[in-house]
Amino acid sequence: MTPRRLGILLCLYAVISAVCRWFSFRVPILKVPFLSVTWVGWALLVAIFATGIWLISRGRKKWQFSPLTVKQFKRFRSVKRGYVSFLILMLLAGVAALDNLIVGNRALVVSYQGSLHFPFVRDVIPGTTFGQSYDSETNYRELKELFRKEGKGNWVVMPPVPYAPMLDSPQVVEELTEKDGKVYSPTTGGLFNGRAYSSFTEKPAQKRQEWVFRKGLRHGEMLGWNLQGEQVEKARFETGKQIEYTDYSDGKAAALSSAGTPTLQTVIYPPSAPSLLHNHWLGTNTAGGDVFAILFGGWQQVVIASVLFLVAVFGIGVLFGGTMGYFGGWYDLFGQRIIEIWSSLPFLFVVVIVSSLITPSLVVLVAVIAAFSWMGTTAYVRTAAFREKARDYVSAARLTGASTGRVVFKHILPNSIAILVTLAPFEVSAVIYSLAALDFLGFGLPPEEPSWGRLLREGTENFNYPWIVSSAFFALVIVLLLVTFVGEAIREAFDPKKFTTYE
Repeated sequence: MTPRRLGILLCLYAVISAVCRWFSFRVPILKVPFLSVTWVGWALLVAIFATGIWLISRGRKKWQFSPLTVKQFKRFRSVKRGYVSFLILMLLAGVAALDNLIVGNRALVVSYQGSLHFPFVRDVIPGTTFGQSYDSETNYRELKELFRKEGKGNWVVMPPVPYAPMLDSPQVVEELTEKDGKVYSPTTGGLFNGRAYSSFTEKPAQKRQEWVFRKGLRHGEMLGWNLQGEQVEKARFETGKQIEYTDYSDGKAAALSSAGTPTLQTVIYPPSAPSLLHNHWLGTNTAGGDVFAILFGGWQQVVIASVLFLVAVFGIGVLFGGTMGYFGGWYDLFGQRIIEIWSSLPFLFVVVIVSSLITPSLVVLVAVIAAFSWMGTTAYVRTAAFREKARDYVSAARLTGASTGRVVFKHILPNSIAILVTLAPFEVSAVIYSLAALDFLGFGLPPEEPSWGRLLREGTENFNYPWIVSSAFFALVIVLLLVTFVGEAIREAFDPKKFTTYE
């Protein structure tokens, strides 16, 4: 593909994506820039359109690479492990761009009374559109089952994984029965084992107390909450008898003793083991969310975060590192002192403060991580710029009257680009590690957002459900291994010792 054709495609993509966004059509691939914050999506479209115009204006009929760059590309392709890993990562990124064509709770196609509907490209279609009694968004999984039972020729086509990565966690609750001082499960007909809870009478969605039962008797820890969801009491039982009790509310917990429902309930649906019958390929988590859908949404977050992180870190690093290495003197000394002071700030404390003040979005987290990660790139670019400015070609450019901007951006930085290419995979690994660690510690994305780190923490807290922790663990390991292999191949391909002869 020539540069001009690529520029035309980029401009068309930006224009069509903007039109679809304006008219609220959420077409996969075209809505990729808007998977994060809206203003970031518009900024990306502007950047894509500007890049396309720049490529068109240059008018080149083919790409022009130096012989050294061609050798480096060939060397990268010869490192099979890294090259194959790169292709796999690009394929996975393309799959992530398909979005709700692969994973989502909105139907791809609905045929109702002879009319075709395409909900996956629309915002909300109420249930009344398909003859249902509610005005809220249609539950397409239930609609598919209903059409199947009715047999009137209506049908629904769902994505391969018919569950959304976020805010799609149905729970099935069972009401327990109590007889002769023991609790029984209607499902099994025997004594109940597990966790059961009572809810507030005036607020059924809020738990009042939760117990652990063994052979129908309270045996283990009891937790109690108030209407605001704050823990107010704790107790411990053995074979139905209370042996310990702690009141965290200065006696207010006793006033809540009659506020709970008299019957006990237990959640019997989540988590569930992997099941092809219910399209839960990797099972569900403790909230009922599909693990595969959460991993898919987490991968989308990783792709977006990696792009934003590289743009931010490399932009700051090239700007400051290039100018520090080229100008030197007091500007270089001042910049190094700023880097030393800034690098001494505690990263985790800053994240904790930010998380306590606002609900961090993906863009905010990437911005905070990038704010503490640009110093390394700056140091590498500064060293490269300092080395390149002493070359003969830079002196020749100055003698011909080239401006400072032309010398820096046309000569020095292009010859230092190998450093950025080499650093890119390891920067991607760093941001993946950081996001997963912050989510694991509870300082990352909001709870409703899909996250590998939070899924990993949930799995480590519930080893009785091994499919949760193993899914998150293997997803992280596989992606980080692929990125590391790509980094090693790039480092070997751009190694100057392989293309330099010393005399």
